[in-house]
Amino acid sequence: MNNNIMKDTKTIGSVIKAVEVLEELAKSEDGLGVTEISNRLNYGVSATYHLLNTLKQCNIIEQDKKTKKYRIGFELFRICGMAKRQNALASLAQPYLDKLREMVGETSNLVVLDGNEVIYIAQSESTKLLKLFTQLGAKVPFYCTGGGKAILSYQPKKVQDLVLNNTNFIKFTGNTLSDINELVRELDIIRQQGYAMDNEEREEGVTCIAAPVFDCYGEAIASISISGPTYRLKEKGITTIIKNVTDTAKELSESLGYVEK
Repeated sequence: MNNNIMKDTKTIGSVIKAVEVLEELAKSEDGLGVTEISNRLNYGVSATYHLLNTLKQCNIIEQDKKTKKYRIGFELFRICGMAKRQNALASLAQPYLDKLREMVGETSNLVVLDGNEVIYIAQSESTKLLKLFTQLGAKVPFYCTGGGKAILSYQPKKVQDLVLNNTNFIKFTGNTLSDINELVRELDIIRQQGYAMDNEEREEGVTCIAAPVFDCYGEAIASISISGPTYRLKEKGITTIIKNVTDTAKELSESLGYVEK
């Protein structure tokens, strides 16, 4: 852990300590006890115990019932696995994003669904002076993005219900969908037509067109989208752009082993 972090930025000390605990556990083959970790990091035993108990409750670490020693838990491996898959998907998708950006002349994106938000994991940025892009790794509410709606529309109903019921809808513009029933109807339409749109729902003057990306199991795991100023997308032809986006999403899906039924 870089000791300069606490000096250079505003941080939460307990989070830094938790990371240091995980680093110590990762270096140990047989796990470590509370006292061992406390001595290695020069933390109080009580504070160390509370950190370990919190990480254990989150399944980030686990405790051997016999030895009482702690080791890295399944949840951390699951998170790492997700990160690796996202990185692999982003790398595989990049040529398709570049091709789509060249065809349309606007920024193309690849997003995945994370709860009731979407994460931007890959992008091909427009070369125009006036361009629209979101930082990689950024999270935004799913319901006001074409990409988020495109993915959720192909999820099982129980997943849709879980996401919708745990979403705090905020009106970003006059076009933002903030009613669950209205959104459910739109998800049905998206599934029927095969693409989704953000019609100035996140930001006025900005339109997004997105299509789902499927894996070899037929699950919608991501979406590809084009974002740009509304007037420019209309000049280029919304119908043409929709075909560009859906064709590119289909090509990426096929490269992942998806076979359309």
